[in-house]
Amino acid sequence: MRRASRGWIIVILVALLLSIIFLTPTFLGDKLPGWWGKVFPQKGLRLGLDLRGGIYLLLGVRAEKAIEHELSNMKELMNEELANEKVLPKSFQNSDKTLTISFFSKSDLEKAAKLESNYKEITDIRENDLSLSFTLKDQYIKELQRRAIDQVKETIDNRINEFGVVEPSIQRAGADRILIQVPGATESDRERIINIIRRAAVLEFKIVKDSGPTQETLLAKYNVTTPEELLSQALRLHPNDPSDIKSENEKFFITESDAQVTGQYLSDARLRFDEYGRPAVGFSFRGEGASKFGKLTGDNIGNRLAIVLDGTIKSAPVIQERISSQGRITGNFTLDEAKDLALVLRSGALPVPVDVEQEQTVGPSLGSDSIEKGKLSIIVGGIAVVLFMIVFYRLQGMIANIALALNMLFIMGFLSSFGVTLTLPGIAGLVLTMGMAVDGNIIIFERIKEELRVGKSPFAAIDAGYERSLWTVLDANITTLLTALILFWFGTGPIKGFAVTLSIGIVSTIFSNVVVARIITYLIYGERKVEALSI
Repeated sequence: MRRASRGWIIVILVALLLSIIFLTPTFLGDKLPGWWGKVFPQKGLRLGLDLRGGIYLLLGVRAEKAIEHELSNMKELMNEELANEKVLPKSFQNSDKTLTISFFSKSDLEKAAKLESNYKEITDIRENDLSLSFTLKDQYIKELQRRAIDQVKETIDNRINEFGVVEPSIQRAGADRILIQVPGATESDRERIINIIRRAAVLEFKIVKDSGPTQETLLAKYNVTTPEELLSQALRLHPNDPSDIKSENEKFFITESDAQVTGQYLSDARLRFDEYGRPAVGFSFRGEGASKFGKLTGDNIGNRLAIVLDGTIKSAPVIQERISSQGRITGNFTLDEAKDLALVLRSGALPVPVDVEQEQTVGPSLGSDSIEKGKLSIIVGGIAVVLFMIVFYRLQGMIANIALALNMLFIMGFLSSFGVTLTLPGIAGLVLTMGMAVDGNIIIFERIKEELRVGKSPFAAIDAGYERSLWTVLDANITTLLTALILFWFGTGPIKGFAVTLSIGIVSTIFSNVVVARIITYLIYGERKVEALSI
């Protein structure tokens, strides 16, 4: 490669032009012309949580609750199937991962045995006297929990994205945790975001049976002492929302235990305003939900319908007429509360509860400080490298510095083209890349010196230096690249960001050392006879 190959020069110029184009959105941002997005990528370098400030949350997912939900669903389905067989079960009992159905007679048990074929793939079935026990298989339990965690992640993803924050990061962390990073979120957003994330958003519609001023008064009326005992009468106790109490006699309600219609049938939920101009939440049903809601309201005209959200009654209006597809949740909502409630209802209920295990709010001031220190480290490191190369390798050192500047431009352009989020560890990766970039040049230059010492001409020494150093440079960088890929595979958050920056830097560095620096060398020395090599 004695001559500066025209093909390689074109490749370098194209890479340089593309890097400048990809970096343009990073510097211009909203000032880009309208046609830019139709021709070029609009992504730019984004600042991570540690640089821009924001919220960091680590959620623990109670995946074991998925077992309870599955047993509850099985109970509901079995009840319907038994009703079709005209079998009245004596009782249902949940225990750990087992659902047991008791019957009044042997004939009922024999009829119910037909259910076994529907559940044999997911349960181990055991028959005892006048009962059937369905125990969930371990493999199915693992699948249930995995699906629950994936659904929680998807639901939270929908909620955070609808909230309107820019570029949140939501990813699984370990077996049963979810890591959420929301760059740019302010302290005032923090509580709203946490409430939106944690809210189960279980919406139920139930017919009101009774109301009272205290829990004890209502329980005594039904001859029980605890709310749990009401379940044997197919009833449930719910507190009224304190902000919606219109009478001292309506602090607690008793409703049907099971909801005939739930929020799973909602097709939409939006901010609305009631007749007094107060914020409310309007909702609408789809398909089967509309017909179920129409039947529920049509069969109970004159009764009160409790709108229950996460176990608390938000409102209990009297049903005036049959309602099929639309309704409204009223209460003393603020504008933000109504918006957030509509948001979580649209995104769906969480399948299992979540706990905030770790919470951290990073202020913009800390982010600004990190950016300034990162800039300083790059500037100081860059100046030190440039001076070292000029002092020790003179003209060849200048060539290495030009290749280094182009290398950094290539790296930043590549990162910007994919909209990579730059973190403080990412900046550390860039600083490390600068050192590694000149390391390859040093290996090549020292090899050229050795070739000159044995009496070779300058051009022959350059050729031999680059050719014989190639595998040494590749070995040094590939081993580091493998380590970076391992960090990316097993790491999370900042570690993964460091690995990405370092990996891209290594690939660009190999190109700069082996191709760019060599082409610049030939462009400078040309084809003329060189008596001495400045190195």
